[in-house]
Amino acid sequence: MEYIIFKFYKGEVTLWKSYWLVGELLNALFILAIFNFEIYFFDNNQFSNSLPFWNFTNFSFFSKLTLFIWTAFISIGIWRSAENYKGNLFWIIATFIFISYRIFTLRLVFFG
Repeated sequence: MEYIIFKFYKGEVTLWKSYWLVGELLNALFILAIFNFEIYFFDNNQFSNSLPFWNFTNFSFFSKLTLFIWTAFISIGIWRSAENYKGNLFWIIATFIFISYRIFTLRLVFFG
């Protein structure tokens, strides 16, 4: 398992696997896990009626920090996979734009 994580971080995983499996699917599951963590461990009941996916400002500091580290980790892995990609230039540029936007919007976690 450590080998797979290290391989992803170095960008040695194919771009489609990095982006779709880790950047989208695993990231969505991770965010849902953080919401559940907030509800059950920090008794943050404002999330129990709805899932405000665009408002992370009410998270605890621990959840914000965890989300920040996780986003930085997956962004670096996907960025490096895009740099190593040998296919169409369009997919490389599209990936860079998406990852740049994800990093830019990460400021909303702390400053809403």
